[in-house]
Amino acid sequence: MRKDLDSGLVAQYPKLFKERYMPMTKTCMCWGFDHNDGWYNIIKNMCGLIQGHIDWTRKNRARALRFNRALRRAIAGNTKDLEYFYSQRDWGGVISDHRRESMQQEIAESLFKHVPEACSQVVVNQVKEKFGTLRFYYTGGNDYVDGVVRMGEEMSAMTCEDCGAPGRSRNSGLIRTLCDHHAEERDYHVEDDNEFTTA
Repeated sequence: MRKDLDSGLVAQYPKLFKERYMPMTKTCMCWGFDHNDGWYNIIKNMCGLIQGHIDWTRKNRARALRFNRALRRAIAGNTKDLEYFYSQRDWGGVISDHRRESMQQEIAESLFKHVPEACSQVVVNQVKEKFGTLRFYYTGGNDYVDGVVRMGEEMSAMTCEDCGAPGRSRNSGLIRTLCDHHAEERDYHVEDDNEFTTA
């Protein structure tokens, strides 16, 4: 991938690509993005979904923990923190009567919030082309991140690696995913779609 696209992704997602400039004794990410420019948008969208999910899960966990601490203090008699928490939900920082009733009920019934797990920070170890599709190797994450990565890898099987246009798997000794134009330019042919069909 072009250097400007490479450095742009690293700058936009420094937590994901913190190994980008480490030596080869530490990571395979030292080689950069080992594919052509056509998959740039797939990778950029994957990174946005992954980092957005990580940040969202951490924010939700922190909010639940703050609420539970405020509720513990309110049960002990100090409602100041919980009132502040509720005032942030209402326009102008004034607690509505309905919200005040909800707050009193949560204090009376000790209705603590469920504290969700935060997604661990993903660190990308290698990004490359293999057998005509994208490979995105990483540590951290959760099932959501796994799903995003699988989706991106599957999308690469239908996207020209050179230009990003719709593409197909081509074989000329080396399997690549290319559009008709770039397949012809590189003298690749289309793999037989009917290979596994029966008459």
